Amino acid sequence: MRLTLTTKIILLLQVALCFALLSTAALSYLKMERMVEDTVESRFTVALRGLAGEVEGAVSLGVSITALRNLDALIQRAMARDDRITGLVLFTDTGEVLAAAGRGGPVGTIPAGWKAAFARDGKSDRVAAVADGDSQALLLGIRNAFGGVAGGVALTYSLGEVQAGIRGTIPDLLLSGGINLVTGLLVTMVAVWLLLRPIQRRLREMTVSINQLGMGEPPNLTPELAAFAPGLKDFTDRILEQQRHGAEDDDPHPANPAAEAVRPAGVTP
Repeated sequence: MRLTLTTKIILLLQVALCFALLSTAALSYLKMERMVEDTVESRFTVALRGLAGEVEGAVSLGVSITALRNLDALIQRAMARDDRITGLVLFTDTGEVLAAAGRGGPVGTIPAGWKAAFARDGKSDRVAAVADGDSQALLLGIRNAFGGVAGGVALTYSLGEVQAGIRGTIPDLLLSGGINLVTGLLVTMVAVWLLLRPIQRRLREMTVSINQLGMGEPPNLTPELAAFAPGLKDFTDRILEQQRHGAEDDDPHPANPAAEAVRPAGVTP
C-alpha cells in the first residue's frame, strides 16, 4: 500500500515527536530523582549541623568530647525531630564511637568507609556523604575550642525509601506523559492535514491542467492555481504555441485548394 505525502509527513513528525517526548520524560525523571535526593540530603544536613552545633557549644567551653555526659540525650532529642532519621552516631577524631542511636548503628568504631570520608572532609566544613547499599550516611566534623577536630557526628537515613518514593511517582508521570503524547500526535495530525490540504488541492488542479495541456487543450487555470504557481500560465502558453507550430509543420495546408483539386493526376506544378 502506497502512502500519500500527507501520511508520510504525519508519520515522520509523529515519530520525531514521540522520540522528543520520551527523551524529555526520561531526562526529566532523572533530573527529578537527583533533585529529590539532593533536597532530602539538604534536609538531613540541617539536622546534622544542628546536632554538631550543640556538641560544639559544649566542647568550646574547654570540655573534652569524651567527657560529655549528655550525648545520649542530645542524640535522642535530634532523632525525635525527624522520624526518617535511621541512626545518629557521635565519635572521636580517631573513629571511636561515643554514643549511638537508631537501628544498625556501628559499635566500637565507625566503618572504614566512614573513616576514609571523614579523614578527607572532616577538617573542612563540608558534609561527607557515604552510600552503603540502601543506606546513606552524612558525616560532619566537630571543632574544639582551638579550631581543631575533636570528633564528628554521623547521620544515616534510608536512601532506598527515598528512591522508592520517587519510583512511586512513575504511574502518574506515565499517565501525564501518555496524555501529552496522544494530544501531541492528534495536534500534529490535524495541523499537517490543515496545512497540506490546500497544497494538495492546488497540486491536483495542476495535474488536471497538465493533462489537458498534453491533449492540446487550453488548461483551465483558476485564480488560486495561478497564485499558487505564478509561472504556470506563461508555461502553458509557450507549450500551446509550440504545439500549434508543430501541427502546422506536420500537416501544411495547400495555398490554392481549388487548383489542387482540378490539377490532373501526375502533373506537378
